[in-house]
Amino acid sequence: MWGIFVGIGLGVLQIVILKKLIAMMTASRSSAAIAVPITILKLALILVVLFLMANFVSIEAMIWCAAGTAATMIAIPVVNSVMTIRKYKHQQHGGEQQ
Repeated sequence: MWGIFVGIGLGVLQIVILKKLIAMMTASRSSAAIAVPITILKLALILVVLFLMANFVSIEAMIWCAAGTAATMIAIPVVNSVMTIRKYKHQQHGGEQQ
């Protein structure tokens, strides 16, 4: 069951790398060439961690790790989107009252 914590950490790391990668790609067109290998390495990191969990710990730990990674990579963008929508609605309602 502790594999879920490894998965959560891996999911958070993936989201952070993704945000940095998007910022790098939108900053300049020349950095798009390096973005492809970084994206491949980002995906390979997940596979390597799951492979190591399956081989050296157990299949059950690997499943918990994968579940933690998937849940984190889904939950963080959903929470960020909800917070952004609420902030936008709050700004809209605040602007109408003035």
